[in-house]
Amino acid sequence: MDKKTIQTAFGENVKRYRSMIGKSQEDFAFLADMSTVYLGELERGEKCPSIEMAYKISMALGINIAQLLDFDTAIHIESEVLIRVKDVLKGVPDHHKIRLVGIFEKFCTLYKDDFKL
Repeated sequence: MDKKTIQTAFGENVKRYRSMIGKSQEDFAFLADMSTVYLGELERGEKCPSIEMAYKISMALGINIAQLLDFDTAIHIESEVLIRVKDVLKGVPDHHKIRLVGIFEKFCTLYKDDFKL
């Protein structure tokens, strides 16, 4: 991968994860301690962040820095699903989370044939 491709992929990851947590560029830039102009440049693949800035971005997104640097689509889909599930479960008491996991397991078992390609 060349530098431009990496920058573009990184920027797309930042934008995807930022959108998933429901933050505007302005709100996220404040959260990650950067300017909105710089964030826009990153998301468009015009700038390459320092490792320190990439770390700050990952912390502000609530993800591991490796997720920002991983350009594999399958991993993004799994990460997006996990982030959405985590968001849905915010504020749900732990004993209910355990029950929901059990329900999900039963659902997947009942419909396992429908999930096959």
